[in-house]
Amino acid sequence: MKPGKLSSYSDLELALLVLLGCYGNGSARKQALGSRYANVQKTVDFIVSTSNIPDGSGADQTRIKKAIMQTFYNSIDEVTKEVMENLK
Repeated sequence: MKPGKLSSYSDLELALLVLLGCYGNGSARKQALGSRYANVQKTVDFIVSTSNIPDGSGADQTRIKKAIMQTFYNSIDEVTKEVMENLK
């Protein structure tokens, strides 16, 4: 799954995408998020430990929905291409 550029998302938006599995785990996540890793991971940890999304964090629901739709569209597109290749 490949969402858009990191700079187009807030830390909360990235954290939500992380929870969807968009940036992998462990060192893969750390590498994918680069300098944003520490803040995003802190937000992920907060969400996981409290089962709450931080208040006042500036998440834009429209941008989150767009990121999720694009991420899963890319995944579905990749799977479709792979299936079609295997049918040949």
